[in-house]
Amino acid sequence: MLMITTSTSVPNVNPLNQQAENLSNEFFNDLDLMFYESIKSQMDQLKRNPEEETISKILAYSRSL
Repeated sequence: MLMITTSTSVPNVNPLNQQAENLSNEFFNDLDLMFYESIKSQMDQLKRNPEEETISKILAYSRSL
């Protein structure tokens, strides 16, 4: 199997990330927390607890690839 490595050069980094670095980490922490709190109930509804048999089948399939 041929392995190919790809990368992005540093000067081509997304300008939004550069702008984000200029803002304080505290702002993002508060913003992240506000966002999480706003979607928490919806995410809890999506949470699933699969049975051990289901997990075993997924693992067996992934090992067979």
